[in-house]
Amino acid sequence: MTAPSVLIVDDDIDLAWITAELLQQEGYDVRVARDGEEGLRLLRENMPDVLILDVEMPLLDGPSVAKRMLVEDCGMEEIPVVLVSGIADLAVVARRVGTPYVLGKPFDVGRLLAMVRNALAERRPPEPHPEVSA
Repeated sequence: MTAPSVLIVDDDIDLAWITAELLQQEGYDVRVARDGEEGLRLLRENMPDVLILDVEMPLLDGPSVAKRMLVEDCGMEEIPVVLVSGIADLAVVARRVGTPYVLGKPFDVGRLLAMVRNALAERRPPEPHPEVSA
């Protein structure tokens, strides 16, 4: 049996690597991307079981990554997305992306681990709501 895979897409590379290390200690197979473009490339190479996606990033932000996953790239629309950010209107962005898995930064490690476990168990893909404005 293979370990569940997680892709972290976050421009805060220190936080991304700390998060990756914590998830690896829990038995997950983890990859890290520094921005949305790299994240999409890694998604295309090997689709993860769960995506941890930052909202604000250079080159391509989190909502734009989600849009490409859900609209343009066949198969990626079934990947649960855990949206993370320190922005004030994170709930609005999460509704627009359509994910129930949302964590504000800084986040508690226990909450992150529980959310990843829930996303894997429930396998709820995003259901975008483009009419919700950010």
